Amino acid sequence: MKEKKQKKEEIIEEEKKSHKIINIFIFLIILLFLLFCYSKYIGIKGIITKEYRVESNILTRHFSGLKIVHFSDLLLKSTIDMKDVDELIEKINILNPDLIVFTGDLVNQGSKLSEEEKNNLINKLKSLKAKIGKYAVKGSADYTLDYFEEIMTQSDFTLLSNSYDTIYKDYNDPIYIVGLPPSQKETIDLEKSFEFYSEENRKYIIVLSHDGMTIEKLDKSSYEVDLILCGHSLGGSIILPFYGPLIKEKQSGNYFLPEYEKGITKIFVSSGIGTRKYNYRFLNKPSFNLYRLKSL
Repeated sequence: MKEKKQKKEEIIEEEKKSHKIINIFIFLIILLFLLFCYSKYIGIKGIITKEYRVESNILTRHFSGLKIVHFSDLLLKSTIDMKDVDELIEKINILNPDLIVFTGDLVNQGSKLSEEEKNNLINKLKSLKAKIGKYAVKGSADYTLDYFEEIMTQSDFTLLSNSYDTIYKDYNDPIYIVGLPPSQKETIDLEKSFEFYSEENRKYIIVLSHDGMTIEKLDKSSYEVDLILCGHSLGGSIILPFYGPLIKEKQSGNYFLPEYEKGITKIFVSSGIGTRKYNYRFLNKPSFNLYRLKSL
């Protein structure tokens, strides 16, 4: 009788363990499903602003307080539509920036815009207000868009490609902005891009690059720059706690985290607005960056 009772208790205990395992399994399935739904339907919407303070000994006091808005990888027609563009523009204009820069990939690769959509996008981007100017470089997806240059120039953006511009603010004391094309699409001509460069009379230099592999070309050069802004990586799309970005684009090279520092050079990587191969974002909302420059 005692043995039967013991056996019955063992069976009950085994059933409890089985139920516990099943419950854990069901919980994990539900959790994964909820994470999937969040990443696919919630994580891809709601544009946020990431703000950074950038200090420099090179920057003169005339440019201290300069506000730069940086957005990248709009990838229109991925998980982003015209309503999202309206949201982006409204949030940028509220900040009243001095400079607005775009580091490439305007429309999702393989997608096309109708004439009406193209004109609508031009009007929207044209409504972006910057007190000093708006600048852009091409992303890898922009080489398949026949009217990329038309959209950007008609939206009052200055396109830079192996070229630079001189920026003045109140005084005859400039900073320089350099734009480099994607290294996988064009040859990087640093000598042409930095023909203004002077070690004896160094001025503050901002470099726009679409991707990290292009930055690596600059890393190997003798040119010293102060601020590099790029995109492409989408921040890894999905960020796992204690691990970091899950999807690391090859073209991003060693640059996929939000920020880096190499000597005096500050490097910021935008997490972008849209999506590319995978229409998911987790712990990585669509975003653009605001930089406030300060002289030391």
